[in-house]
Amino acid sequence: MGLNFSGTIDRARNPERYPDKSKGPTFDSMYGFPDGRKPKIAPYTEEEMQTLNIPLDKRDYCAHYFRAMMLCTQQYWPSQYAYCEPERHAWDQCEIKNKIDDAKEYERELRLRRRRLRKEEVAAKLNSTEKEISKNEE
Repeated sequence: MGLNFSGTIDRARNPERYPDKSKGPTFDSMYGFPDGRKPKIAPYTEEEMQTLNIPLDKRDYCAHYFRAMMLCTQQYWPSQYAYCEPERHAWDQCEIKNKIDDAKEYERELRLRRRRLRKEEVAAKLNSTEKEISKNEE
């Protein structure tokens, strides 16, 4: 509990050190990837998800797995637990992978922010030492 509480205090005191998930990434998404990154493309457009009646909280990169699970549930009702386990498992695995990717992206943003702040601190120290040296020479 102590680490979580102290981390919350540090976030409140130094908000520039921590990324805000709601604002998205601030650095170039291709920075650090010389060969590029595989783009994460949603399987359905927003209009298609609306016509397929996919709930708002399920409209993400795993919507096609959720749709397959919905169709299986409708087909095998009330015994869907016996027949739809592969679809449910595929959807769960996609959701887990999606959360892991989000966590990795957050950690990448956190490392890049801290790196930028360290570089700015070093540059500020160099500038202050150069000013002191020039004052001493005069």
